[in-house]
Amino acid sequence: MPRHLPPTAAPLPPWTEVVRAAAAGPETEAQFADALAHSLGVPHCFLAASGRTALFLLLHTLRRQATSPAHGDTGPRDEVLLPAYTCPSLVKVILDAGLSPRLVDIRPDDLQMDRSALYASLGERTLAVIWVHPLGIPHPVAPVLAEIHRAGARLIEDAAQSLGARLDGQPVGTWGDFGLFSFGPGKPLSLGGGGLLCTRDPEAAQALATTWQRLSFPRGWRSWMALARLWAFGTAFHPTGWWLATRLGAQRVGEHEASWGYARQGLSPAQARVGLALLPQLEAINRRRQAHARQLLAGLAELASVRVPLPVQPALAGPAPLPRPATQVEPIYLRLPLLAESEARREALYRRLQENGIGAGRLYGKTLAEYFPQLAGNDHPGARSVAKRLLTLPTHHHLRPADLTRMVDLIRDLARG
Repeated sequence: MPRHLPPTAAPLPPWTEVVRAAAAGPETEAQFADALAHSLGVPHCFLAASGRTALFLLLHTLRRQATSPAHGDTGPRDEVLLPAYTCPSLVKVILDAGLSPRLVDIRPDDLQMDRSALYASLGERTLAVIWVHPLGIPHPVAPVLAEIHRAGARLIEDAAQSLGARLDGQPVGTWGDFGLFSFGPGKPLSLGGGGLLCTRDPEAAQALATTWQRLSFPRGWRSWMALARLWAFGTAFHPTGWWLATRLGAQRVGEHEASWGYARQGLSPAQARVGLALLPQLEAINRRRQAHARQLLAGLAELASVRVPLPVQPALAGPAPLPRPATQVEPIYLRLPLLAESEARREALYRRLQENGIGAGRLYGKTLAEYFPQLAGNDHPGARSVAKRLLTLPTHHHLRPADLTRMVDLIRDLARG
């Protein structure tokens, strides 16, 4: 079978760990939650069947608290602000929680939510702001946190793609009121599914614990199914399996609403046991992603037809170090984003890379207003520009030195043409 690099991937555990995972007991979930809390430096962690499940439970809890007479709000807090270009399943979760999504434009230069647009959107109805760290690239939280709190809202960091990334040495997901992570396919730590919610707020943690008590937790055959799903995804996101997976349309799964669902359940003991085995390896896995990104950044540094939308532009002299701005943004580069000069150029690059066995990605093909026409209204030119021009390159552990060279050469050749 031809070798075709997937757009993202994460290592699988050895078979010995899979066998142990099959026999894991319910105490494993608490052990994994404790290990994650220690790794992130937070006191409270809650595991769920997916990141979407965790977000739904959080929003349900926040909505219940906001309508409590003890909080004294004069009107409903029922709006959740989020970037106009991000994972469309977030909107589904917000709607499922009985809340109203409100879109905020992003900046093409660095993919961050536009701060002036964010501040203009904050108001008495704002319940929460979802601040996204996309593709393993942290977006500074401190500059917006005080303004969000001043409006009486909570900040939720969506770090689903960024476990292990840091700001000023502190893990993303631990700066705001809540941190949201995913263990789905292709995420930094993949368990074939699963999610994590963390917080430092003891009052919020108590309320969340009450919500989490209502969850059912998979046992028995459901744990076996979770392991089978993990292995199936691991096989699909492998250079020998991705070729077949693309023929079956796997690269377009996230574009369809049918894939945006979620089970209101906890994480299975088997997945928790695999997580305990893989968590100590996460730093080394992320270092490989960073090293691959460093080589790609160096090779593409002088191209005018594509640019890298990072919080700062990296200095690539000498050994091509990773970006080290004053705020100490430490990306893990789950994928390396590129912005082509036009949609036509992006599509030409995408085709050229795909034809040569490189799983480049276009991430989300549309803005959230295009996925959900009921949200259309305000113009979001930054989001529209990114949706048409963004291309991502793989950085995962399956890459070989020749793959990195080939990606750079293909992009540079097309740019010259």
